[in-house]
Amino acid sequence: MIKIKHLLLLVLFCSLSSSVFAQKGARISGTITSDAEGPLIMVNITERSSDNRIINHCATDFEGNFSMVVKNTSNELEITYIGYKTQRLKIGSRTVFNVKMVEDNVLDDVVITAKQVQRSGGLDILEREMTHATQKISMEDMEGLSFSSVDQALQGQIAGLDVVFNSGDVGSGTQMRLRGSATLEGNAQPLIVVDDNILQVDVSSFDFESATDESFAELLMVNTEDIAEIEVLKDAASCAVYGSQGANGVIKIKTKRGKRGPTRVNFSYKFKDKWTPSGINLLNGDDYTMLIKQALFNQNQSAVVVPELNYDKTFPEYENYNNNTDWVDAVSKHGYSNDYNINLSGGGEKAAFRVSGGYSNETGQVIGQYLQRFTSRLALDYYVSSRIKVIADFSFSYTKQRKNTNSPLYDSQLMMPNMSIYKQDIYGNNTDEYYAMLDTENKNVLESALNGQKNPIAVARLAEYHTENYSITPQITLEYNLLGLEDDETQLKYRGMVNLSAGTSSGTVYMPSALSMDNWTSSEKNKSQADDSKSLYFTTRHQFIFTPYLGHKDHFLTMNAQFQLETGSGNSQNSTAVGLPTGNISSSTIGAKLGGSGTTKWESRKISFVWDAHYSYKSKYALRLAVRGEGLTAMGDDRKWIAFPSVSARWNIIDEDWMEWARPVVSMLSLRPGWGMDGEAPQENKTFNSYSTFKHGSTDLSYLGMAAFQMDGIRLTDLSCSRKSEWNIGSDFGFFNGKLTGAFNYYSGTTKDQIVRQYKIPSPTGYSSLAYKNSGSIRNSGWELNFNLNNIKVAKDFSISAYFNVGKNYNEILELEDAYLEERNGKYDAPENGKYLPRIQIGNPGGSIYGFRYKGVYRYSYKNWEKALAEEAAGRNGTCPIVRDAEGNVVFNADGTPKKMALFFDNEELITYNRYEFRGGDAIYEDINHDGTINQLDIVYLGNSNPKAQGGFGFTFRYKKWTLRTNFTYRYDVDVVNNARMNFENMTTFNNQSKAVNWRWRKEGDITEVPRAVYGSGNTYNYLGSDRYVEDASYVRLSYVQLSYSFEPEWLKKVGLSSLNVYASADNVLFWTKYTGLDPEVACGGGGIAYDNSKTPRSRSYTLSLSVGF
Repeated sequence: MIKIKHLLLLVLFCSLSSSVFAQKGARISGTITSDAEGPLIMVNITERSSDNRIINHCATDFEGNFSMVVKNTSNELEITYIGYKTQRLKIGSRTVFNVKMVEDNVLDDVVITAKQVQRSGGLDILEREMTHATQKISMEDMEGLSFSSVDQALQGQIAGLDVVFNSGDVGSGTQMRLRGSATLEGNAQPLIVVDDNILQVDVSSFDFESATDESFAELLMVNTEDIAEIEVLKDAASCAVYGSQGANGVIKIKTKRGKRGPTRVNFSYKFKDKWTPSGINLLNGDDYTMLIKQALFNQNQSAVVVPELNYDKTFPEYENYNNNTDWVDAVSKHGYSNDYNINLSGGGEKAAFRVSGGYSNETGQVIGQYLQRFTSRLALDYYVSSRIKVIADFSFSYTKQRKNTNSPLYDSQLMMPNMSIYKQDIYGNNTDEYYAMLDTENKNVLESALNGQKNPIAVARLAEYHTENYSITPQITLEYNLLGLEDDETQLKYRGMVNLSAGTSSGTVYMPSALSMDNWTSSEKNKSQADDSKSLYFTTRHQFIFTPYLGHKDHFLTMNAQFQLETGSGNSQNSTAVGLPTGNISSSTIGAKLGGSGTTKWESRKISFVWDAHYSYKSKYALRLAVRGEGLTAMGDDRKWIAFPSVSARWNIIDEDWMEWARPVVSMLSLRPGWGMDGEAPQENKTFNSYSTFKHGSTDLSYLGMAAFQMDGIRLTDLSCSRKSEWNIGSDFGFFNGKLTGAFNYYSGTTKDQIVRQYKIPSPTGYSSLAYKNSGSIRNSGWELNFNLNNIKVAKDFSISAYFNVGKNYNEILELEDAYLEERNGKYDAPENGKYLPRIQIGNPGGSIYGFRYKGVYRYSYKNWEKALAEEAAGRNGTCPIVRDAEGNVVFNADGTPKKMALFFDNEELITYNRYEFRGGDAIYEDINHDGTINQLDIVYLGNSNPKAQGGFGFTFRYKKWTLRTNFTYRYDVDVVNNARMNFENMTTFNNQSKAVNWRWRKEGDITEVPRAVYGSGNTYNYLGSDRYVEDASYVRLSYVQLSYSFEPEWLKKVGLSSLNVYASADNVLFWTKYTGLDPEVACGGGGIAYDNSKTPRSRSYTLSLSVGF
C-alpha cells in the first residue's frame, strides 16, 4: 500500500514537473512539404499566443526545413504559404513538425475590378490617366531570341526610335536616335535608366562627333534575360524630370523581380551560329596585274617598267606572288555563341526574391575576336510590416573581350590577290611563318607601295588587343507608408534610395615584331600599350509621395517632392612601351623604352529637386505639372542652376456621355497635349582650371630645371547645358474592346544653347579656342504612329497578333554664330579625292552631305573635240572637257577653239600649278555656275543621313502550342556615302579593286561610267566627293523569324517540370534595297554623316534555344 502511494506520488510529481517545464521555451524543428511542390521554401511559421499575438517567427530554407526556439510550448504554431491552406498546430511537448501543406483551390465568389497602374516619376498613376508620350514593350514577347543587349531588342519596336547596328564585330553595340538628333557635336544617345537609376558610365573622354558609338555597347550591361519590360519616354514633358540628361529621350528598363509562392528554377540555353554575308567582288590576280600596269602608264602617259611578280620567276620571292589568294575568305569564319542563364525566384508572406546568373561565350565571324560575359543579379523585396518594405538590389557584370587592332575584313579586301598568306619555300609550299614583303634596295614603284603592308591574317592572329570591364551596383530602397493605407484615406509615403555604382575598365594592345619589317630602332617593334580606368558613382534619392483623400472617389490627387544627390569620381592611367624582348612578354610595365604615359583624375557633383503632381477627375480629365531644379559642376559658376518645367494633360473623350454611341466599337479615344523642357549637359567638366606641362610645339619646356605647367584653356564660367523646349500633341485609341490599340503623336522641339566644341576665339586672349561654348539652335519636328492588333482569333486554336509603327522626323539648323560656321565650314584650299566638304548650312538639317554632281566620264580628250562635237551632232555620246553655258552651248575662244574645262584649286588667281585640265577618261563634274571651272562654287547639297521615316512591323501566329513570330524593320529616304565603293573603284593605289573597274575607260571613245586608272591620288581627280558615291540606303529587312513550341502542362507535371519551351530563329534573314553596298544599315559618323566603310557588316545567324522551368 505504501509502495503504491509512493509510486502515485512519484507519477504526480513527474506530471507536474512536465507541465511546469512544458510552459517554458523549447527548440522545435521540422520540414514543410506539399504533394505538388515537394519541399517548400520561405514558408512563414509563427508562434501565436492565446490572444493571437506573434511571439516568434521563422521561414523554411531551400530544403523546406526550419528550426526555431518557441517562447512557450502552450502557444500554437501557425504555418502559412501562398496558395495553401493555413495550418494551426498545438506545440505542447512536440519538438518535430513534419507538415504536408494542402492546396487551397476553393475560392469564394469575388468581383475583381482590374486597374492598370503605371509608375511615372515616382507616382503611381492609372494607365488611362497617363499624360505623357511613352511606349512599352514586354520582353516576354522576345523569349528565345538571341540579343546581346537590350538596344538590339528595341530595333523596329518603338515608333520614332531609330536603332542602327554599328557593325558585325562582337560587342559593337548600336547607335540609337529618338526623334532625331538635337545636337551637332554632343551625345545624341538616349539616357539609359535601370530600375529608376541612371546607368552610369564614364564618357568624359568619348568623342561623340566622330565615333561610331561602339563604346556604347558597354552602357548596356544588363542581361536581357533579367529584363521584364522596357518603356521609352519620348516627349520633353516625360523627360523633364531627368533635367540635363533628358534631351535625347529616356529608355527605362525594368528588371524582373520575385513573386510570392513556391520556389521556381528556370534555366535557358541558346546556341547561335553567325556568318558574314558575301562581300565585294574583287579582281583576280590577272585582272589586278593589268590594272596596275595601266594605272602606272596613265600617270605620265609613258611606259613604266613594272615587274609582273606573279609571272617573273627570276624574282627572288616569286613563289609568294603567283597565288590567287582569297583574303576575305581567310579572315572570315563562322562565329558561335553559347548563352547559359539560370534564375531562382519565389517567396513567402514576408519576402519575395529572385536570383539570376548568366554566362555568354561568343566568337566573332572574323578571326581573332571573342567576347565572354558574366552577369548576376539579386532582387529582394522584404515586407517588414504592412507599412514598411525594404527593397534590395545587387548586380554584377564582367566582360572580357579580344578585339582586332585593325579591321581584318576591310584590310583583306585591299590586299594584292597574288600574294600568299604564309611565306613559301622555293617549291611553293607554305611554311608556318606569315608573309610580309622584305625591304630591298633599288625597289620599283610596285615594291615601294607594297613594302610594309601588314598581312591582315598575321595581324589578327598575332596582335593582342584585350579589354576587361567590371561593374558592381548595390542598391537599397526603403518604402514607409507614414500615413494611410487604403484608397479612401489620405496617404503619405516616404521612399528613400541609396545606389552605388563602381566600374573598372582596362585594355592592353601588343604589336609583336613579326608584324613589322622595320629595323629594331623602330617605335613599332614589340610595342605595348596599356590603359586602365576606374569610376565610382554614388546616388541618394529621397521622395515624399502625398496622396490626399479629397472626399470623393471622382477626385484623385497625388504629388511627389524629391531630393537627389549624385557624386562621381574616377581616374585613368595609360602607358606605352616599345622594344620589348621577343617572346611571351607583352606588358608595358616591364623595363623597356617608355613611349609615353599619362594619368587623369575627375570628379563631378549634381543636386536636384523635383516637384511632380498629378490630378484627375473621374479618370476622364487629367493634369500633370512638374518642375526640376538642378545644379551640377559641369556648368559654369554664372549658370550653375537651371530649371526644367513641364505641363501635360489628358482628355479621355470616350468617357463623355455624348460618346456613348461609339463605345461598342471604340474602347479608347483620348487627347494628350503637353509641353516640357529638358537639356544635355557637357560631357566633360571644363568649368575648373586644368593644367598640363608647358610645351613649345611637342617639346616639353622647363623652368630652372623643373617641369613647368600651363593652363590648358580659359575657365568656362558661363557654360550651361543645352535647353530643349518641346510640345507634343498625342492621342491614344482602341477599338473592339482593346483588340486594336495604338497611339499617334505630333511634336515640335527647339534645342537652344547648343554645346559646340573648340570654339575659335581671338588670339590676344592667349588661347586659340574654347573647349565648349553655348551657340546656336536646332529644331526637330515630326510625327509618330503605332498600333497593335492583339490576339485576334481566326479559328478555334489559331490566332494572329500584329504591330506596326512609323516615325517621321524633320531636322533643321536654325541658328549658329558666324565664327563657328566659318571654322567648321573651313576654306576650300584644294580639292581632295575621297573627301566631302564639311559644311553646316542654316536652314538645312544636320548630317547633310555636300559635294559635286557627278555626270559620268569624258569619252574624248580635248584634242578630239571636233570628233566629240560630231558625235554629239549625230545624237550620240560626245562628251569632251569643253566649257558650255547655261543653255548647253559650247563657249569658244577668240581663235575659234572651245574653252577647256578645268579644275582650279584657288579661285583668286588662275595660275598653272593651281589648274588641272580634264582629259578623256576623267570624271565629269557639273559646272553649276557655268564659269568654265570646277571649284568650291560648284559644291551643292547632295542629301542627308537622317532617315525621313523609320519603323518596324511584325506578325505573331499561334496555333495550339506553336508560335511563329516575325519582325521587319525599315528605313526610308536615308542617304549614305558608300566609302567602300569609292575605295574599291578609285584605281589610284596598289590596293585591290572591285570587278566593276574592269569596265573602266581605257582608250579614246570608250563609253563607260567608270573613269580611267591613274596611279597617285594627286594625278587625277576622279573620285572627288560627289553624288556618285551618295546612295539612297532605304531598305526593308526581315530582322528575324522565330518558331517555338510549348509542351503541354499535363505531360510536364508527370516528369516534374513546370515549363518546357524550344525555339528556333533566324536573324537578319534578308533585306530589300537598291543600295549597292554590303548592307544599307549604316550608323552616322563625324558631322552626323553615315560613311559606309564595310569594315564588318552585320552578320546573318540562326539560333536554337531551350527554356526549362522546375
